[in-house]
Amino acid sequence: MPNFRSFQANPLSGSLGAEIIGCDLSGELSNQLIDDIATAFRHFHMLCFRDQSLDLDAYRRVARLFGPFSGNPIHVALPGYPEFVRVIVEPHQGGPTFGGNWHTDLSWFEAPPKATMLYGEECPPYGGDTMFANLHLAWERLSPTLQNMVEGLVSIHSGYTTYGVNAAVRAIKVVDEGWEVSQTEVEHPLVPYHPETGRRFLFINPNVVRFKGMTETESRPIIEMLLKEATRMDTTCRLVWRAGSLAVWDNRCLLHHAIGDYPNFRRVMVRTTIAGDRLPAEARNAA
Repeated sequence: MPNFRSFQANPLSGSLGAEIIGCDLSGELSNQLIDDIATAFRHFHMLCFRDQSLDLDAYRRVARLFGPFSGNPIHVALPGYPEFVRVIVEPHQGGPTFGGNWHTDLSWFEAPPKATMLYGEECPPYGGDTMFANLHLAWERLSPTLQNMVEGLVSIHSGYTTYGVNAAVRAIKVVDEGWEVSQTEVEHPLVPYHPETGRRFLFINPNVVRFKGMTETESRPIIEMLLKEATRMDTTCRLVWRAGSLAVWDNRCLLHHAIGDYPNFRRVMVRTTIAGDRLPAEARNAA
């Protein structure tokens, strides 16, 4: 594990994730802290900074460390802050949970977001955790025979259900024009190379509707098998939320899953996504 001079990093599991203790993101950030954050992000893929007190301007400054805003054609943004949406769940609200399945965000973009960030403004005393799964490990733990069978496949990612699912979730508002935008279909390699590290990963999620050159019926058993492999217990970690926690994760090489087990409590989170690059099918020089 790397040594960090600016904070303490406590791993959350043997697969991914770290809790970051001992740094304040609300003020001026030193070059050493910025370098340590970048190193920790590459190493752990998901970081949770505890005990932060961030207004939207401070949150924006931290987000820009990771890159520009990705854009979000689905959700209604906060006034004056187009990169942020507030996700509010009231007690006894009922209905589906926002993010309540294994997924990556906006994979039907030509260039899927590099990262997602979530800040806990108000969190239940228990419940509402988020699960993450490491797609690098999902690829590396497939048998060589299966790797050879699937590594050349091209996935078709669709936004077809995205707007409808989000419209059904009362925790977050959607824009009327989002339905048209969400009809997009985009091709991505099933096993791309990470744009920064060059490490391969299994880019699978429920937005994959079929593989290029195959029908949906032919593709479905492969998709379901790979999703099951990607979410094995030994590829995951679980993040327990507290108010003042800021999480950032690599949206390309992780799946995440929100757990809606807090029916008696209010939960308020602020979310943003960071722009990424097209996922390369060929190896690049690692950063």
